[in-house]
Amino acid sequence: MVNVLKIVHSSDGRVRLKYAGLSGSQAASIEQTLLNKAGVSYVRCNLPCRSIIVGFDQNVINTNSIADIVLRKYASAPIQKSCDTKSCHCECEDITKNSTFGSRKVEFAGLSAALGVSVLSKRLLGRTVASTVFSPLWFVTSLFALPLLIKASREIVKEKKIALSGFLGTGVAAALGAGETMTALEILWVNSGSELIQGYVTEKSRKSIKNILDLTAKTAFVLRDGEEIELPVEKVCCGDVVSIRTGEKISVDGKIFKGEALINEAPVNGRQELMHRKKGDYVYAGTYVQEGLVYVQAEKVGDCTYLSRILQAVEESLVNKAPMELAADRLAKKLVSAGFVMTLGTWLLTRSFYRTLSVMLVMTCPCSTILAASSAVSAAIGNAASKGILIKGGRYLEEAGSQESFCFDKTGTITTDIPEVTDVYIARGYSREKLLKYAYAAELHNRHPMAAAVRALAESEGITGSKHAVCETILGMGVVADTEYGKVYVGSRKLMSKFNIKTSHLDKQKLKMTEDGSSVLYVAREKKIVGMVAVRTLEKAGVGNVINSLRADGVKELILVTGDEEQTAMPLSEKLGFDKTYCSVLPNKKAEIIAEIQQKHKVTMIGDGINDVLALAQADLGIAMGAAGSDVAIEAADIALVDDDLEKIIYLRDLSHKTKEIINQNFMLAAGSNVIGAGLGLFGLINPVMAGLLHIAHTGGVLANSSRLTAYKGEEHD
Repeated sequence: MVNVLKIVHSSDGRVRLKYAGLSGSQAASIEQTLLNKAGVSYVRCNLPCRSIIVGFDQNVINTNSIADIVLRKYASAPIQKSCDTKSCHCECEDITKNSTFGSRKVEFAGLSAALGVSVLSKRLLGRTVASTVFSPLWFVTSLFALPLLIKASREIVKEKKIALSGFLGTGVAAALGAGETMTALEILWVNSGSELIQGYVTEKSRKSIKNILDLTAKTAFVLRDGEEIELPVEKVCCGDVVSIRTGEKISVDGKIFKGEALINEAPVNGRQELMHRKKGDYVYAGTYVQEGLVYVQAEKVGDCTYLSRILQAVEESLVNKAPMELAADRLAKKLVSAGFVMTLGTWLLTRSFYRTLSVMLVMTCPCSTILAASSAVSAAIGNAASKGILIKGGRYLEEAGSQESFCFDKTGTITTDIPEVTDVYIARGYSREKLLKYAYAAELHNRHPMAAAVRALAESEGITGSKHAVCETILGMGVVADTEYGKVYVGSRKLMSKFNIKTSHLDKQKLKMTEDGSSVLYVAREKKIVGMVAVRTLEKAGVGNVINSLRADGVKELILVTGDEEQTAMPLSEKLGFDKTYCSVLPNKKAEIIAEIQQKHKVTMIGDGINDVLALAQADLGIAMGAAGSDVAIEAADIALVDDDLEKIIYLRDLSHKTKEIINQNFMLAAGSNVIGAGLGLFGLINPVMAGLLHIAHTGGVLANSSRLTAYKGEEHD
């Protein structure tokens, strides 16, 4: 099978490639090669996902150039853009599978058995197992030592430095050469135990992702040549028609080709009410049919579906390190150097091989220091994922607790995504029926919540079945549609001004319609005003509590940024107590406002739609609302809320604070036990086996402390 290089996702300044044949040695080579190229800011190779994530300056280098660089290193890999044709076949890889962790368990079990037999044979039977050069135990130990010795040799020869692997490998080689097989075995056992614990932390985080992954169906019924055949999900292709009946899970993203059903979308977006979906509606993998029968034409399958891409984002977050994790890595490297000095110093002072070995086992395996941050961050991200908060990296978890300004979009973010029409004004010469017919035809395929409210009113009054040929959505303004009634305009005053449609004679009536905070949509046909529709969205439950809690937590500035006009936005802003309100803001202006605030404070932007994408990308921290949010907004954000519960932002802040607290405790535990253990080893109060057990024990203590975050439920707020 030929390995294919896929461009899985590409956005401004970031691309994710996927190469099924990616290995550890290739990953290191690719990272080094790309980082040497001008314009590349960061590279991360995620081996479990076989992904390469690259950040870059678009003015210097582009996506195709980056892909070409990888291709030149591995010329046998053809390039493919994911899901760019009807025949695209996307294979869904099990991102929770981790063979490395399994091999570590086998290795540790084997070393424990060898060490246990040697110790028990001497203690219980009074017989010492031969451990001289070329003895059976020596050969067994050498076999276990081989991977470490190869890694150490590569580290010393190719990288011209002695780091942790080189130091431990040298110690094992020296012990084996001197016939001290038990000493070599003890070093290998401690090192293997440390790696096993680190692997366990990552595996535990993956399991929380696997629980979400299990939402997807394993097989699907596909229409082929007029017959339904059952296929594994990975064999379904774009363009296939999949049938889903009552009680079955949907396995693809696509549009309903035929039929209708009540769909339970709670697993994906948190909505508890069943959604009625019919021909032309879009459905997602991971949801299921509560009642009915639908035929869905697959548009995205396998790892291209919305759910899989969200899961991959969480999986990649495990390698997107927080500053505190990077600090822990740097500290661990310094501890290796300090351990080398202390080990050498112990030998020079005591001339005792066993005291020297004891100090080395405590000081030169700094996994507890590395785990101090990474285990806490992994536990926190896993906990957040189980609660419907998808954090795309430890850096964003850390940032969540330190933001000083919060900017909120209005519609769909702090208000419900199901607005209602509160009033209709009819211009002279027109009827209510005509106005609703024109508006319904123009808004027929518009996904904006206000458009849904207009359609709902029209349908409740018996207006259905309109068609239009062309519809243009103008971001932040409204829609222009060629309908069976002629050209129809529905939107804000800005839209009317753009097309030179006069509205000033309606100002008095508009002011009256917006007194309760409603927004007004103008409706015009052939550039003549037909009337106005007032639409109001209610604030979400708990919004006031979120605002008060953020202020109590030290947030300096709370800002409302909306495309709504002042008459609509200000009543709600004053009621909730925002410090500033920006009205009538277009999408690009939102990003400019964020940039302006960033000169004073760190800024979080919270939004839900396409018009928030630029602001989400500009902010120090972007949070996308999932239930009413767009796919693009969730891709652009750093954190995504699967449902639309704003109070999860308070939990996110609490989790960030708690994670930092746990990390600081872990640092103290790791550093303190290292110092105490080294002192005990220096004075001969512990032997090498006890030193190894101490190392395992304090690493386990760090892990146990971090695991408290998996059950963390947040703080009590008044």
